Amino acid sequence: MNLAKTVSLLLLLVTLALGCSDREQVIVERKNLVQGVYASGNVMPTGYYEVTSKVPGIIDKILVSVGENVEIGTPLAKLQNQPNEANLQIARNQLELARKHAAPDSDVLAQLEKQVENARAVFVQDSTEFERRHRLRDDNIGSRQTLDLAELRYKTSLKSYQIARRKLSETRSRLEVELDNARNNFIAQQSRTGDYTLLSAIEGKVYDIMPKEGELVAGSRPIMEIGSANEFETELQVDETDIVMVKAGQTVHFELDALEDTVLSGSVSLIYPRIDTIERTAKVIASINPGKSPLYPGMALEANIIVREKEDILVIPVTYINDENEVILANENRKQIETGIRDLNYVEVVSGLSEGDVILKPGP
Repeated sequence: MNLAKTVSLLLLLVTLALGCSDREQVIVERKNLVQGVYASGNVMPTGYYEVTSKVPGIIDKILVSVGENVEIGTPLAKLQNQPNEANLQIARNQLELARKHAAPDSDVLAQLEKQVENARAVFVQDSTEFERRHRLRDDNIGSRQTLDLAELRYKTSLKSYQIARRKLSETRSRLEVELDNARNNFIAQQSRTGDYTLLSAIEGKVYDIMPKEGELVAGSRPIMEIGSANEFETELQVDETDIVMVKAGQTVHFELDALEDTVLSGSVSLIYPRIDTIERTAKVIASINPGKSPLYPGMALEANIIVREKEDILVIPVTYINDENEVILANENRKQIETGIRDLNYVEVVSGLSEGDVILKPGP
């Protein structure tokens, strides 16, 4: 048999095996398949935070520069607060008044001490009289009524003396507490006026400085951005329909617009347990290993979170199966199959087809 006849025979056998349909067709084959969840997000330095001031003030001096490495406690900026002299003066007056009242020779304490002294004098006198009447009664001198009256006066003066002492003690303690509160309030008001310095909360790098020297900043306005100098992470947005498949520790592959033909890797470290009601996405934090690639905060990226992997499984193209999990066989009959994991191009065939089976692409 010559070569031309051999080729013709092979073509005939293929035609008979695949049918005479003019539709696109594929053969069920085996592949390794990786199922991933798509996410998008940005690069951020680890430990990133915005430096803000607790109170409004004027930027008197910026003590660091963009790109500078800082330690914990490094002075960042010096602010001149807009003084609230009225509140400070009120606090000062309250402190002076509390100090005056709590002084050992204050009028308030002196008056109470005088009351204690008078009550004690009456108590001593009534006590002495009661003892005298008691001795006389033992000697059958004086009436029982006179003794009872002396005893009543003694007990009444004792109670008055005890009340006066307790009132003095309680008042002294209250005035000391009021003095301490007034002193703390004055210190707090004083700290909100004049100069004060913002310090770095972490060891890292200054990535941005917003205001300039001389600008007035509100208490909630960001002044600087600081984060780790060498360690980065990513903040990803995952669709709510996919978030249930994402787990901590799963591998993530990143593609960045700024780094062509470069794929970086990392892993999922934190999944926020809520869905954004507007974007319908969940926030996921993942580490990223930059290798030798330069990373900058805010870089846009796309991520593929690997949720499942299988080796040597039956697969078909995702375009060859409809929403009812049906495929078209070579004889153009429809057959429902069971599917498993999938990626963007292929889907696993769990049952319903065998390796080597031919299926047709559904028509438009």
